[in-house]
Formats: sequence, C-alpha cells, structure tokens
Amino acid sequence: MIKLSDYLDYLNNEIIQARKKADEKTILVAKEYARHDYLKYFKAPRYAFPSIKMDIPLKITDIDALSKYNFKLDEDKFLVDLNERIRTVNKEKELNISPVTKEQIQNQEFKLLFKTLENKDQKKVKNIGDEIKKIDVLPQIKSLNIGIFRPQDASVEVEAAEMKRILTEAISNSYTMVSTTLNDIYIDPNTSGVEDKDKLFINLHIEMEEEGIRIVTFTDKNGQQVEEIIFE
Repeated sequence: MIKLSDYLDYLNNEIIQARKKADEKTILVAKEYARHDYLKYFKAPRYAFPSIKMDIPLKITDIDALSKYNFKLDEDKFLVDLNERIRTVNKEKELNISPVTKEQIQNQEFKLLFKTLENKDQKKVKNIGDEIKKIDVLPQIKSLNIGIFRPQDASVEVEAAEMKRILTEAISNSYTMVSTTLNDIYIDPNTSGVEDKDKLFINLHIEMEEEGIRIVTFTDKNGQQVEEIIFE
C-alpha cells in the first residue's frame, strides 16, 4: 500500500534519472566524436524527451479522510426504514419481531436518544460506522418489550440481537455527511490479482512536459560569488 503522492514522486524521480542517464551518454558519445578522425566534423547526436505521456491503472486500497456527520431525525422516514429492515429479517431468518409503531419511537427512551444525537456536535471521524457502534441502544430495545410474552422461546435472544443491529443501522441511515477532509489516497500499482475484481480502480493519465534549469555562478561588482538559476 503506497501513498498516491509517494507514487507520483517515484515516477517523477525515475523520469529525471532516465533523462540524466541519457545526457551522460550523450557526453560520452560527444567525447568519442571529438577523438575520431572523421566523426569530429559531425554533430554528436542527442535525444531528449520533449514530453512523456502515461496511462497507468491503479487500485485504490484505502482513503484516509475525516468526515463530519450530523444526525437529523425524520420520524416517518426512520419508521419506514426500521420496519422494512424488520420485515426482511423476519422473512430471511424466520423470526417474529413485531413492527415498531410511531408511538413507540416517541417514548421517553427514544426521545432521549434522538435528542442526544441531534444536539451532539459531531467531530470529524474516519468511519461513521465505528462511531455508530458506540451508541447504546439497549434502553430503547428494552422499551420495545421484545419477547415479553414468549420468555421461554429460544428465538427471543436472537430477536433482541437482531433488533439491536437493525436499530443501529436505521440510526446510521439518519446521519448526513456535512463535510469531508481528504488526507491521503493509498494505491496499489498491481491490478492483476484475481481477488481485486471488487476493488475500486482508477486510470491515472500523466503528461509531463520537458523543462530545464541551469545554475550559473559569477562574481558581482562587489567581488561576491553569486549563483543564478536560469529557467529554460
């Protein structure tokens, strides 16, 4: 896993080193021409790279970013989302979790939770999922009285665990991203792995134009040595 900035710096350095080696080779050839009886009358060849274009596929392995989220409750939307998740779980796992009513999410336990989340100043976080896991929803689940009429039923404990997951996901769905600060993008140049079919890929198009500088040293009128950088 490599930072995208480090990878671009590597490519730039490799191209500079290639140009340097080409110029060193040109000097050697020029000296050979100068020593040759006939070639000394010819210009020594020199080839440069006026521009370099590259298309490089890259695999994004991680994105280091901090995002700010705010919780805003829409009771009707929250209730629809919550009960849809309950229906799905009941069908897939053959459970008997009762749908949640609007009156239930207006009880004291839910009101306290929602008010706390709405009033809390959300700091920038890397992963909202990790922050959601810190929310204690046990008081709200207890207020729903899951399995109260079936205390001996073996599925009651499973239903409570599923309800915790469902409620947490519904709460997470009520968060809205406010802002994001991108720090680093991590990439992998190797994109040929079989296990990478579900990864996020980008195509990096790079075009580098040749420029040059010369450093000239001279003595000014005060006798001081001065270096001057000349951009070509």
